[in-house]
Amino acid sequence: MTETLSITTEQINDLPFLLGLVEDMGIRQTIDAQIQPHGGWQGISVGTVVSVWLCHLLMERDHRLVSVRDWAAARQQTLEDLLGVPLRETDLTDDRLANVLTMLSAPADQAALDQALLADWIRVYRLPRERARLDSTSVSVYHDDPPAESLLRRGHSKDHRPDLAQFKAMLASLDPLGLPLAGQVVPGNAADDGLYVPAYDAAVRTLGTADVLIVGDSKMGALATRAHIVAGGSAYLCAYRPATATAEIAGWIEEALAHPERWQDLRAVDPDTGEVTTLAVIDEWTREQQEGATVWTERVLVTRSAQMQAGLRRKREEALTRLTDQLEALRLPPVRGRTVYRTAADLQQVVADLLTKARLQDVVQVQLATATRPDGTQRWIVGAYAVDRSAWQALVDRLGWQVYVTSTTAEQSTAPALVDAYRHQVIQERGFARLKTRNLHIRPVYLSDERRIAALTWLLCLALRVLTLTEYRLRTALQQRGATLAGLNPASRTQATPRPTSERVIQAFQNITRTCVTAPDQVLHHVTPLTPTQEHILSLLALPLDLYARLAAPRPQPLVHLRE
Repeated sequence: MTETLSITTEQINDLPFLLGLVEDMGIRQTIDAQIQPHGGWQGISVGTVVSVWLCHLLMERDHRLVSVRDWAAARQQTLEDLLGVPLRETDLTDDRLANVLTMLSAPADQAALDQALLADWIRVYRLPRERARLDSTSVSVYHDDPPAESLLRRGHSKDHRPDLAQFKAMLASLDPLGLPLAGQVVPGNAADDGLYVPAYDAAVRTLGTADVLIVGDSKMGALATRAHIVAGGSAYLCAYRPATATAEIAGWIEEALAHPERWQDLRAVDPDTGEVTTLAVIDEWTREQQEGATVWTERVLVTRSAQMQAGLRRKREEALTRLTDQLEALRLPPVRGRTVYRTAADLQQVVADLLTKARLQDVVQVQLATATRPDGTQRWIVGAYAVDRSAWQALVDRLGWQVYVTSTTAEQSTAPALVDAYRHQVIQERGFARLKTRNLHIRPVYLSDERRIAALTWLLCLALRVLTLTEYRLRTALQQRGATLAGLNPASRTQATPRPTSERVIQAFQNITRTCVTAPDQVLHHVTPLTPTQEHILSLLALPLDLYARLAAPRPQPLVHLRE
């Protein structure tokens, strides 16, 4: 009698790693404790569905509900062994996932989950919570003719697609990690100014404390918003450039230029060369503010960024080069197609328009002259032009200035430290990039139910939290050990970095397969051995070193016991 063997192979790659991260973060337990499905619910729990779904989102970068079931079916044995429960064919259908979104759509449930998750992460991972940042982004959709009262409206598009309907996502994030604390989905035509107070309130509730510095852009600078933050027991730091204060701010800049002896420097030290560079200069003063019954002292930081000044100076130099080329053309003899100016007034108007367009009216001095044409008639030309060096220097001195306002005291934080904190805005923008295009691809949205759109946004923000927190944990562990992580760059496997990204780390778990050999009397499993880089990553994240090897055991230990 001939015995038959059955051999199956599953490409598991980063699935155990991601599921291990999700389980270690307590996401499944927290969701199951908060979300109670109806009595007819069968199969794996809501938290387990979300855990598997998060892995799909991070591996495939695809939030379409319909694609999850086939993806899970191709890895069914591995998922069952990792989860410790059997997977039914209907556990991850698009209908089941849509029901999960409905259960996650209530703002109160989302807020409760945010609070529970963050409290756990602060305790377990010792996250800093002294500073939070508020900002919004718009998400364009391709839906046809949404209803008039829909969440999807046309408004100012940060995606540069004013022709499309959109919704807005307002995020409060832990700074400087960029870890989302709370998110709100609002109609696409909502003004940003009114989103900051609810976002602040949500951030404070999630953090469990008001003792936090709230950082925001100029749209957070409304007096009523600043007063609300102060009345709530927090401090604020925001850019200040209201449209009605242009002349006022220009006066502050003139005052700062008149007193360079008062300037404070924001400096950076090159870790390789030890060279000290001045990043910005700051003129600081205080004023009293009042809104209703709330009275406080506000510090005004009139700041000139060296980098911004250099960039604006290059633009002005380019404009000066274009202007001199144009003026030089007005000195040349006339040719076919070139305008002949027969009066000084005509040419003077042309020159004035060129100076205004270049915004160099007070910098370039132009003299007109006459020239005799071959037929004996007179024409007007540019006779000479020159750059007023003192005026040019005055122009350069006034480039790159910004104003920040804050309710912190000098004892709480110095002006250079505050300006440096504000400059971390790029981290928030990186989170939006991850959410919208780089990793999670929230665009386009394939849902029409507004509650489910809001829930999907929350779920994608949860995936963003996985990326952000993983990156923080890795970098913190490397810093504590004084170590670096090598093997992440496919072009140079020996290159090492102390600041790995989550994307590169996830990509490091590739080409890992699990093979199952089934004989009549036994079942054998084999998993591709991990590389030193992969083992190093598991060690840094305090994940079991046998996370993959256990899948080769006769009875694999499920990940649900990871936190026990």
